[in-house]
Amino acid sequence: MEQKSSSTAPSKLLLLLFLLVSTCHVMGAAAYSIGVNYGTIADNLPPPSQVATFLKTKTTIDRVKIFDANPDMLRAFADTKIAVTITVGNGDVPALAKPSAAQAWVSANILPFHPRTIINRIAVGNEILATSDKDLIAHLLPAMKSLHEALQLANISTVQVGTLTLWAY
Repeated sequence: MEQKSSSTAPSKLLLLLFLLVSTCHVMGAAAYSIGVNYGTIADNLPPPSQVATFLKTKTTIDRVKIFDANPDMLRAFADTKIAVTITVGNGDVPALAKPSAAQAWVSANILPFHPRTIINRIAVGNEILATSDKDLIAHLLPAMKSLHEALQLANISTVQVGTLTLWAY
């Protein structure tokens, strides 16, 4: 069996990367998006305003998923043109199956920030369908429907509602 030189693999990788970047360039900037998860479980984190400014000015990242409806984060992403996905915690899902609770959640967590902060999605729960929690699974679709209806009542048609097992950002 013939052995390939160690310089062939990097050359092929560079060629593939060049072709990918060239293709994206030809297709235009709107052809792709780059998103990141923005978590807060750590020490010595910079304030949300500093994170948002960094992402806007120093990167090409145009989508962020946050793990709750943190008002400081939502305010920080106002006027950045970075789309934000807000995650509803699994523990909040059963209550949000009730239309009144969903309306209150939208009033508290979407209306104060929309449209200055581009909230593009609400991710209801985190991998609920992969759990064995039948009660949580049973409340998932009703919560999604209630949140969607609450958004419609608030005249917001630009925010999608789903769950993280269905799409990421």
